[in-house]
Amino acid sequence: MLVLIMIIAVVSGKGGTGKTSIAVNLAISVRSVQLLDCDVEGPNAHILLKPRITRQELVYRLVPSINEERSDYCGECAAFCQYHAILVAPKKVLIFPELCRGCGGCILTCPRGAIVEGRGARLEPSRRATAAI
Repeated sequence: MLVLIMIIAVVSGKGGTGKTSIAVNLAISVRSVQLLDCDVEGPNAHILLKPRITRQELVYRLVPSINEERSDYCGECAAFCQYHAILVAPKKVLIFPELCRGCGGCILTCPRGAIVEGRGARLEPSRRATAAI
């Protein structure tokens, strides 16, 4: 028996274009499907699907943590961060967790390896759940 596996991704950089509506309608139009709402800032496919939640788990947003002993205060991390979540002063690096999106780019750009991932604020349990539809 031939099994056809198809992966469809609905993506765009602009909000309000109807990505969730399209993805949900595609998902409900087929028999066996997995729908992953990977919107970092506002996953909301559950609003349209009204799933039965079968499990919830706590999830934490990752934010950078600075090892001041390893840092040379070059500022490459701050230059990379488009959300301005990092401020590098002459002898201090400040992280603003409320601005950080947890992308990890600062960790990758630090030439001295002075930045590691730390655990930030807890996300709402309802935003990360396993559901049956």
